[in-house]
Amino acid sequence: MYRILIVDDEKLERNGIKFLLKKTGTELEVFEASNGRDALELLKHQTVEILLTDIKMPYVSGLELAEKVSSQYPEMKIVMFSGYSDFSYAQTAIRYGVSDYILKPVDPLEFQKTMKKLLEEIEREKAEEVQQIKTQDYLYQFFLQNYLYGGKVDIEEMKRNLDFQQYHYMVLIQTSSSFFEMEEEIFKEKLKEEIRRDFFYLNLNAGEGLFFFKEKHSDYALLCREIYQFFKLRYNTECLLAVSEELKSFEELPAVFGALEMVLEDQFYQPEKHIFSLKENEDRETNAALGDAELLKRILEDIHHRDMGHLKKHFEQLKVVYHPEKAYSEMYVKFLFSSIIKEIYEAMDLPDEKRLSREIDRLYRAKRLQDVWKLTEKAMEELEEYLAEEEKGTRSEVTQVKNYIYQNYQEELSVDILAEKVYLSPGYLSYIFKQETGMNLNRFIKAFRMDKAKELLENSQKKISQIAKEVGFSNNSYFCRSFREYFGVTPESCRKGTAEYEKMDTEI
Repeated sequence: MYRILIVDDEKLERNGIKFLLKKTGTELEVFEASNGRDALELLKHQTVEILLTDIKMPYVSGLELAEKVSSQYPEMKIVMFSGYSDFSYAQTAIRYGVSDYILKPVDPLEFQKTMKKLLEEIEREKAEEVQQIKTQDYLYQFFLQNYLYGGKVDIEEMKRNLDFQQYHYMVLIQTSSSFFEMEEEIFKEKLKEEIRRDFFYLNLNAGEGLFFFKEKHSDYALLCREIYQFFKLRYNTECLLAVSEELKSFEELPAVFGALEMVLEDQFYQPEKHIFSLKENEDRETNAALGDAELLKRILEDIHHRDMGHLKKHFEQLKVVYHPEKAYSEMYVKFLFSSIIKEIYEAMDLPDEKRLSREIDRLYRAKRLQDVWKLTEKAMEELEEYLAEEEKGTRSEVTQVKNYIYQNYQEELSVDILAEKVYLSPGYLSYIFKQETGMNLNRFIKAFRMDKAKELLENSQKKISQIAKEVGFSNNSYFCRSFREYFGVTPESCRKGTAEYEKMDTEI
């Protein structure tokens, strides 16, 4: 619909022009004013595309009106009517930007021709304006996206053009489909209507969109819930949302954007959750008693020692590190659990490398942390079955010796004592134990005692001398020396944690 203002001090003339306008067959909204002064007042409150005005009027003439309108509203089309054929009027009108000059009495055919030309001009200019806006918007989006992903751009030029000082919060939205590719042209206006807010939208890719909001003091958690419901109910599309803290400067946008992408990885740990925030992520603290590097080392040792009891215990502790909160990236967690599966397959001496590759591939394609756990637990179950079958073929004397060590590691233990328990010579027991376990018997005893000592140091307040006795060492100095030789740190450093964790982080 086009809006037209007719200005003439003769009502009969205005009615005649309105009649001719109806004949155009175009949907129009027509306004009237009896003089130039009233017309200028009306234009303060109402936008029009075409001004049709007489020249001779009281207060403000048509020429004066044209001069003011062309200055204040340069995009407006002006058509002037006059009973004067004096060329000087036409010259003045042209100087004031008048689009056409029609003599009275108005010729209907000439009027129709003039209106057709003006409406086509307006339509063409609007199309050009839309295209220009689209082109400019595309350039803004291109340079902004390049900036967010670390590309080199003229920051000062972007700040002038984009005026980002007016935006205070960013919301990153990820969809499970190519939503932003298919629905981009129509969803923006619908979303603005739904949430009753304006925003700047950046299409990152088919499945991601970045939204900038102006409101400084607003409940963005509630806003994100409204947006989530909009996608789910209007488009039957699941999405994840991450909201920033208040933006401080244009220069921090790449860092904030990167943080939003990282925080959406929380969905891997909390699949039932859809809305995340940077503030919530920064306030998070891990509730695990042991670091993941230390737990991984223990788990790998459990696999090597074929100790399913401790393997299950340490695996459950490792799950606590990543549930319900997280400390590392999704890729790091998958790497850590994949190393456990690889160690399990090596312990079972499985030659099928293709099968291992398939399991690792399934793990890296897992969408949820729980799926990673299940794949690892499945491998642990296979190891337990493998060890049970192996146990059937293992000499009962070796099994008896291992069980005796597990139950009596606090007591004095030696090859002679253990050999006597199973009615074998010390030399033969040492031979079959090494054949079955791949480890020297004395080393097996020491390794088990050291692991027990480490657990007590980290999980109790007992004195070191007391711990030494509880794991079978009568001499405290010998215990401390043995502990340092085995772990590379003193018992005191292990208890404090610092030196040991630094060592573990370096190894990992």
